[in-house]
Amino acid sequence: MSQTQTFRFPHTAGNWLRALIAAVLAVAFFGLVLMFAAIFAAAALVVIGAAMLAGGAWWLWRKVRGRKTGSAQDDITVLVAHRGPSGWTVDGEDQPRR
Repeated sequence: MSQTQTFRFPHTAGNWLRALIAAVLAVAFFGLVLMFAAIFAAAALVVIGAAMLAGGAWWLWRKVRGRKTGSAQDDITVLVAHRGPSGWTVDGEDQPRR
């Protein structure tokens, strides 16, 4: 019986080649993971920055515009104090103002 042999790398050369290919693929995968992490971090920073700008603009708008007055019941009543003969008196809404 005859046996047909196929050409193979010697064991040491084949192992070195497989190890080299595995190392190149591992480094490429690690680089891809780092690149995606950097891209997602940059995108998150852009979103956070835009949110902070929008929040600052809203805060400034509220400061410039002021608060809206609600109904007439929510209005603030300013009381006026006068010095009278027996001390300070405060005029209420039922008394006429001087």
